[in-house]
Amino acid sequence: MATITEQTPQNTPPFQAKRAVPVILLFFVFALIIDNSFKLVSVAIGDDLGISATMVSLQASLAGLVIGIGAVIYASLADSISIRKLLVAGIILICIGSIIGYIFQDSYLIIVIARMIQTAGLAAAETLYVIYVMKHLPKDEQKKFLGLSTSSYSLSLVIGSITGGFVSTYLSWSTLFLIPLLSLILIPFILKYLPKERSRKSHVDLIGLILISAITTSVLMYLTDFNWIFIMSFVATAALFLGYISKSKKAFIGISFFQNKRFASVLAIAFVIYSVQLGYIFIFPFLLQKMYDLQLDTISLLLIPGYVTAIIVGSLSGKIAKVLTNKQAVSIAMGIIVFSLALPGLIGGSIPVYVISMLLFSGSFAFMYAPLLDSCVRSIPAEMSGTAIGFYSLVLNVSASIGITYTASLMDVVSFGTVLWILSSITLFALLMYGLLVGRLTESK
Repeated sequence: MATITEQTPQNTPPFQAKRAVPVILLFFVFALIIDNSFKLVSVAIGDDLGISATMVSLQASLAGLVIGIGAVIYASLADSISIRKLLVAGIILICIGSIIGYIFQDSYLIIVIARMIQTAGLAAAETLYVIYVMKHLPKDEQKKFLGLSTSSYSLSLVIGSITGGFVSTYLSWSTLFLIPLLSLILIPFILKYLPKERSRKSHVDLIGLILISAITTSVLMYLTDFNWIFIMSFVATAALFLGYISKSKKAFIGISFFQNKRFASVLAIAFVIYSVQLGYIFIFPFLLQKMYDLQLDTISLLLIPGYVTAIIVGSLSGKIAKVLTNKQAVSIAMGIIVFSLALPGLIGGSIPVYVISMLLFSGSFAFMYAPLLDSCVRSIPAEMSGTAIGFYSLVLNVSASIGITYTASLMDVVSFGTVLWILSSITLFALLMYGLLVGRLTESK
């Protein structure tokens, strides 16, 4: 989810402010459709260019890292640059990356670079939608409009999987680089409906973001190449980051956050469990193509039940929260995730079994999102919750990138069934971490 900053609604007439919401929300959905489409077609890119699953995973994992870092940057810039200008800049970056990717579709290195440029623009959509709602809409209506972003996210997964599957099957995966150019149509509407805002001074912690990027890239490269020099790089950059946030008052997150046991514990658990989420989604099309010789259009349709389940469960999360505690909800969700990943190994793999597995898997992550986030921020002072949620969002994006990479690396050396057992074991480890590190703290409150 997007970085959320604490904002005071500005003096924009509510009716006029609401007129811009459909435009930004449309851009938000469109951006996520693009990104999800490219995740699905990793298998087609690998087959076409003759590269391994580990190597092809970089176009998804590095792009995910850029989205996480970009969310923090856009949130910081939104105080000094108008949202309308940032959205236009985002669309321009999307188009530049897309054009480069299409022209140089035979070079995987340039495809990865193009995807990173593209996602630097895509990152603007969700982040700026949330910030716009917080800045310009009345407080009593903000939850309603923020709820639209959650529904839109789940909807984009459905449309993105169908788009990626059918375009790659009946045209070519490279055609996906042309679809983002349609975002240019939104620029006149952004300029017309979004209010002009006064500029204010703000600070972007480039040093902190560079260090986070270096830490994550070191891990990604180690999982890709298994060269110990990347472990050394990770240790060095992690030490520099901790030293930096301990000393600098301008760091985007302070060392005090990590001294908070609940926050640090849930952050670690979220990092582990959310690496599994995109790991399974990444392996799913490879698995069904290699084992059952299915085309991506068919595979995309088989993903729909899981994504629709996520939409339904997400919409019911408020009612569920009235019945179950955070500990109960998170524990149940992780337990079902463990079962969903183990299911093909327990009863034997078949297409219906994998569809049911993904349905349980996707629904459980939707079930877990809100209570796990609440577990993370409930001990953080209200005035610091924006920073906490922002860093939490960044960690989820970083975790997803690493999950894609280690899953792809496992696919190159072990069977699909073994990969699922490993992912199930990682989830079980996250569940044990939650019970030991957070469950007791929750019970003591």
